[in-house]
Amino acid sequence: MYKKEGGIKMQANFNLELPIEIENELRNRIIEIVKNTIGTIKHDSSFPEYMDKKQCAEYLNISRSTFDKWLKTQDIPFVLINGSYRFKRSEIDKFMVEKQK
Repeated sequence: MYKKEGGIKMQANFNLELPIEIENELRNRIIEIVKNTIGTIKHDSSFPEYMDKKQCAEYLNISRSTFDKWLKTQDIPFVLINGSYRFKRSEIDKFMVEKQK
């Protein structure tokens, strides 16, 4: 760990003894976070950058009819080209994060 004080980088070294139960819980939580992150990366990379309605519904893990309802009632970002809807994956992710608030 580096601390920056007055333009100088200082390294802080310390040892912390944890009870085995806490150490195991911490290890399990880190493993869970890593697994979830890997799962998210695999999930995201299996979808194209621009998705059609069917792909976007699958990406969101909702039915096509639910997606169509959301499209009518929510501000889902899209691009309309010659009557074809396209949904940018990163914009859909942003939309979902905003809806969590």
